[in-house]
Amino acid sequence: MTGTANAQRRRVGVTILVVVMVVASVFGLIVGVLFPQGDDGHFTYATVAPDRTFIRLWLLLAALNLIVGLTAFALAAWILVPARGWIAATIGACLTWFGCAIYALGVGGIGTIYYFATDPDGLDRAASERLLEHLDDSFVSVWGVAVTGAVVSTVGQVVLAVGLWRARTVPRWIPVLAATLVVTFLLPTAGLVGLVSELPSAISGLGLAWYFWRLQRAPATPSIDVAPA
Repeated sequence: MTGTANAQRRRVGVTILVVVMVVASVFGLIVGVLFPQGDDGHFTYATVAPDRTFIRLWLLLAALNLIVGLTAFALAAWILVPARGWIAATIGACLTWFGCAIYALGVGGIGTIYYFATDPDGLDRAASERLLEHLDDSFVSVWGVAVTGAVVSTVGQVVLAVGLWRARTVPRWIPVLAATLVVTFLLPTAGLVGLVSELPSAISGLGLAWYFWRLQRAPATPSIDVAPA
């Protein structure tokens, strides 16, 4: 009876993890398309004030999706590296989780700052414009936390991809596509270009979800290369 209960709990846990990964992959593409662009990368009063509620909500949803989604991906990938490559997978998963937390903290703060900076009940338009100009001139202070979190998380995902590559528990194209995440730092992350740049990472995430589902629900444990990490 205990064995049956454990098997059921395992199936439920695997199912939840896979559903989270699939939803996060799809929603991540939507976030990229609709991510606030501002005026040529600059958040001005004219671009923020009309959509201040949407911008705040969207940034919070983007941060939440990253935390929940990448946590699920990192956990699934780490589970799929039980032997060879486990050191890289463990370090990569920890960096991914840590980076996600930093990124979410920064993005959540940014959304709140711009929301209240354009609040007509608190500031008149002239004061809001001056404040947004000051925020735009203080890029490092405003975006530094979020950018740091994104860099740490990206490094973690690349290291985690190395662990998956060495483990050989999933096809090699999955860690290869996952490692292309670094390209998003060289291209715009919003609009059509953002969608194209995020697509390989999303495909990798969906592939990882499928193989995690298949391997974890298999009645027999798949063969694994047990060479040293």
